[in-house]
Amino acid sequence: MPVLLISIHEGRNRQVRRMFAAIGCDVRALKRVKFAGLTLAGVKRGHYRPLTAEEIAELYNIAGIKQS
Repeated sequence: MPVLLISIHEGRNRQVRRMFAAIGCDVRALKRVKFAGLTLAGVKRGHYRPLTAEEIAELYNIAGIKQS
């Protein structure tokens, strides 16, 4: 099965599926590998990890919120 890597800046509901449907392709599975600078690297399926102080600060920055 071919694997494609695409990057979009703002995902709307079912946007990727609709984009591929428009060119006649069927999407069987999607996997979000990065969100707001956070990745799944080193995190097993069904598990989580605490965010680092730097990651938290960056999320506040992206949201435009002053960190207290």
